[in-house]
Amino acid sequence: MRAALALVAAVACRPAPAVERIATPGAGITMAFYRAGAQAFTVVDDRRQVEVRGGQLLLDHLDPGAALPSLVIEALAGPALTVGQCDRDPSSPVVRCTAASGGDGPRLVRVLYVSTALSYTAQHTVELAAAERATIATRFAIATPSWGGRADAVLFEGVPGGEKPPVELASGALALDGSTAVLGAAPREVAARVRRVFDGATRTGVGDSADPAWGRDSIHAVWVWLELDGVTLTPGVTRAHLELPGEAVRDIDVPAAGREHTAAGTRLPLWIDEDLRGHRQRSVGDADGASLTDRLSFSVSNIGEAPREVWIEERLRAAKRATLKNAWPSKPAQTTEVVRTKLVVKPGGTERLGFVIDYDF
Repeated sequence: MRAALALVAAVACRPAPAVERIATPGAGITMAFYRAGAQAFTVVDDRRQVEVRGGQLLLDHLDPGAALPSLVIEALAGPALTVGQCDRDPSSPVVRCTAASGGDGPRLVRVLYVSTALSYTAQHTVELAAAERATIATRFAIATPSWGGRADAVLFEGVPGGEKPPVELASGALALDGSTAVLGAAPREVAARVRRVFDGATRTGVGDSADPAWGRDSIHAVWVWLELDGVTLTPGVTRAHLELPGEAVRDIDVPAAGREHTAAGTRLPLWIDEDLRGHRQRSVGDADGASLTDRLSFSVSNIGEAPREVWIEERLRAAKRATLKNAWPSKPAQTTEVVRTKLVVKPGGTERLGFVIDYDF
């Protein structure tokens, strides 16, 4: 919300350039929708004709989710206007503002505010029919207010002041008739791959990764993931169509829970590979509160009829230093968040690996 208020303030308070104004924007509504994960808000730019009567300015068709502290009202044409305190009328959906006018009659004003009630939801279709490439098509649904008329809408992925600059996803006109409007984005092609990943540890119930019990328990499931490079998919229903060499064609409703946003893009959990079974063992030593040692061993078995690449991933504890040592049969790759290595498991075979991690907290 602070970012949204700053955006409105920047729009409203930016010093006017020292050039002659050529044209005044006409009446109409523009909505800029921003969303990043669970954070979502809309900046509404409503240009309308109003009149000041009895020292009051009445504004109808103002979204109930509008943050009144973000409300900015400025005259675009007509007599001068000074607006004071604005409050919601408890008996109606009208917002009442104290106002002083430099003259009678209607004038064109801009009503600019932030709404956390107006938002969009997304529905994605991801098709992977060629090696290392996926096509993403997205439709966006917006529940419109019953104000009448139309609004120009622009939808963004990201929020001002976020880690990444907002990216425009779609734009179009909305009928403000209380229905659900649908806007479509142009399909985009991205680098993609399908990976089988064994991340056996369960970490629920223990919040502090310095606790020796963190990641103690394990599961055996090997998940199939779809990795999309350079993409942060807006939360919403996602359906994947996969045509993988040597495998049956699949259409999958991707679970909403479990998807991951990484520095490289987005990972979507698809299904559990029933032909693969992982096993993880861990013991903890030298745990004195300032340091500890994890000794880990892994195995993956394949009862299927085709060889499978399986990535073993061990999430790192949050620590000042994590030192990987005594790895066999080869040393895994290590990032600030995970230790990762690839195994190729033959049909009817089992592959194993192990390593030690020393942590300093």
